[in-house]
This record gives sequence, C-alpha cells and structure tokens, in this order.
Amino acid sequence: MTVQWDELRVAYEEWRSQRDKYDRWMTDIAAGKPYDKSALQRDLEELDALHKVFLQKARPFVHPKP
Repeated sequence: MTVQWDELRVAYEEWRSQRDKYDRWMTDIAAGKPYDKSALQRDLEELDALHKVFLQKARPFVHPKP
C-alpha cells in the first residue's frame, strides 16, 4: 500500500479506539452511572481532534486532484 493509505489507516485506528471509549461513556451514562464531566469533555475533545485528522487523511481518496 501507499504511504497515504498507511497514514489513513493509522488515523482511522486511532479515531476508532477513542470512539470505542466514547461508546463506553455513553453506555455508562445511559445506565445512570456517575461520571466525571471534565474527563468526558476531555475525551470528546480528543475524539473530535482525531476525527479531524482522519477526515484530513481521507480527503485525497474522496476528492482526488484532477
């Protein structure tokens, strides 16, 4: 595979691992378990940043230059 593809895969895996953490947060919150709001906010900010990196790495595959 290409370097671009490898970078995309790494970005996806990093985002996905954080997304799994977010899913656990939401499951616990929905179950009524107590949670740390500042930790949730920090994790959401990290998830958002990783998602932006993933989208940036995906751009060449979605919108190739003519």
